Amino acid sequence: MGLKLFSNPFLLNSFRNGARSQLIFYDEFAVYDRPSLYYAWAERNSNPEVPSNEKRKRNKVNGMISVDAVTGEIYLQLTPKSKTEDVVKYLTELCEDARKEDVEKLFIVLDNNSTHKQKMKRLLAENLKAAEIDDKIGIEFIHTPAYSPSLNLAEYEIHLLRLEKLHHLPSNTTIAEIEENLKDVHILMNSEQISKTLNHIFSLVPLPIL
Repeated sequence: MGLKLFSNPFLLNSFRNGARSQLIFYDEFAVYDRPSLYYAWAERNSNPEVPSNEKRKRNKVNGMISVDAVTGEIYLQLTPKSKTEDVVKYLTELCEDARKEDVEKLFIVLDNNSTHKQKMKRLLAENLKAAEIDDKIGIEFIHTPAYSPSLNLAEYEIHLLRLEKLHHLPSNTTIAEIEENLKDVHILMNSEQISKTLNHIFSLVPLPIL
């Protein structure tokens, strides 16, 4: 199943009207404790002095984010690493939460990162079996084409997250302060913004060649 199918209004309405299925978009990002580019103001014809702590090691935290394509609700988790096993743990918890909401089919749109390949799917299947929900929820992965972040709703959410929660922070902000600033993020786009963004995404999906 491809993204183009979801541009069908009848199918999108099935998600909106309480069908026991859920469409989410998933992606990862990284946040560092200091900017990679510094800037400063200077009077004309003078040399600017740009404050920098380039000699200090940059620390980072990895973010995993999914967004519900109907409600806009965000499920954000911050982790020290972002390896296949970390992705599997995140998705397992996502599936467990979905089952609590009586979701029987979960469609997950994501890119073709190396942590999203067969190993991840195999480990996720094992985790769901161990949690005894493998026969209660079906998972279908929809991979976006390579180098096409504009087709992933989660990318738009990450952009908003950086604008609203991170870009205004001072350069000496610590990782702990960044994590504190992000811990209560649940909604960034309202339903109207989600709908408009999805329409934009679907307009970018190439039609199949017959």
